[in-house]
Amino acid sequence: MALNIGCSGWSYEGWKGKFYPREMENKDYLSYYSKLFKFVEVDSTYYHIPSRTTVRGWKDKTPDDFRFSLKFPKVITHEKKLEDVVKPLSILFYSLEPLIDKTLTLLIQLPHFLTERNGFTPLKDMVHHLDKRFRYSIEVRHPSWFTEEVYEFLKYNDISLVWSIRDELVSPSIVTSDHVYIRFIGDRSISEKDFGKIVKDRRKDLLEYVKQVREIQNENSDIQDILIAFNNHFAGFGPQSVNDFLRLMSMSEIDWKAEMERYKNNNNTNQSTLSGF
Repeated sequence: MALNIGCSGWSYEGWKGKFYPREMENKDYLSYYSKLFKFVEVDSTYYHIPSRTTVRGWKDKTPDDFRFSLKFPKVITHEKKLEDVVKPLSILFYSLEPLIDKTLTLLIQLPHFLTERNGFTPLKDMVHHLDKRFRYSIEVRHPSWFTEEVYEFLKYNDISLVWSIRDELVSPSIVTSDHVYIRFIGDRSISEKDFGKIVKDRRKDLLEYVKQVREIQNENSDIQDILIAFNNHFAGFGPQSVNDFLRLMSMSEIDWKAEMERYKNNNNTNQSTLSGF
């Protein structure tokens, strides 16, 4: 059973000087991030379907053992509300194909306004058009979805029900697949200008899920992967939330300050070498 823990996204200006070296360019963020973490949740795919070139770039910039989860585009989940989505699904799978071997799951995040009554039938229809080479997770944001009928459908189709920790709605900790996906979201009250520092005490939430993760690890189950993604909106600074969780799990924390120092020293050395010519 693998524990995959990381952040929701990697490109944040608020991380500059706190996680990324201040002089680093945005194009180098993913390569640098993947030296420290082995997992990331891609949020940008929600806004538009990326090109194969972009996806191939994500693959090439990360080590062989690095893993992704990628969010379904909003055209499928929010605009079409899962209906008449064969064409955008085909385009999506074609675009993501270069990253198949590094993708742990595709995240189907439903809008808060989509109820079980309006969305369950389209979901059941859409399942027939999913590319079986990928695994899938679904995040529902309306309580009407929390029913035994939905859970049984997800189990039958091996789709993981995301454990979403939001201030307005917390998903039940139901296991419906061979992977468990925990998303620490919080709310939108933390401004982007404050990303890069912890502004909310979330220790109580972390302790609750540390306990659940340990229980999963101790059980003789069929679960292959545990995915944990921290959003900046959860406490203010995704990487620090990861370390807080790791510490509570009695696991080694990630030392990005040391990596920043190495980067700075290497840059200074390179500049000194160049100035010597």
